[in-house]
Amino acid sequence: MKKLIIIALVFLCQNSLSNENIIKNVEAKYIFYYKNMEAGKMTLKINTENNKIKISTVYDGNFLAELANRGYREEISHVEINQNIILPKKYMYKDGEESYQAIFNANKVEIIKKNTEPINLNTDEIIYDPISLLLLLMRTYPNFDTKYNVLSKKNIKIYNYNFKENASIKINKLQYHGYSAEYISGNKKNIFFFSKEHKNLMVSTRIMKKGKEKIRIDLSEIKFLN
Repeated sequence: MKKLIIIALVFLCQNSLSNENIIKNVEAKYIFYYKNMEAGKMTLKINTENNKIKISTVYDGNFLAELANRGYREEISHVEINQNIILPKKYMYKDGEESYQAIFNANKVEIIKKNTEPINLNTDEIIYDPISLLLLLMRTYPNFDTKYNVLSKKNIKIYNYNFKENASIKINKLQYHGYSAEYISGNKKNIFFFSKEHKNLMVSTRIMKKGKEKIRIDLSEIKFLN
């Protein structure tokens, strides 16, 4: 009986510690660069209420950002946490040319766009949108899969990730330590850096094309984090 009590206490302590290190609410500002030239700003927000989470990113870019299709872009994802599993429920996308929303049901998704017929897609596993997947990468460390089904531009793509421990990156003379995640899509390599000192917040994103940096998004300010 004593052993069972000790095991239970250890389990509870581990859970409480892990919960303390999970981002629940954040507003962070980023600088967006296109070919190493400042092209605009991005804002990341996460709001948690019980088992429901809303995460959003908004790009506000100049003419250079337009070249990378990020002159203006807003993405919002609503997810639910069920037995510590992140389940996307609704995703909304809007830029200067189009807008649509996607309704998720585990391995099925319905894409709804005004004045067009709905598109229904399904796979054998859970489907994520790009923003809910970012949330997963920040909240479930180090328990990652290497492959995820992701809704990307109204199609399902498979992202095969390579994770690296003990990654570090310098942004504006500040050094961040944590881990990185990268995947290859076509001729582009997408690299994400997460800071363990900031509850695994994403601090930088790099998109490399043919070995050269095309896009960089670097953290510039954390307005609040808990």
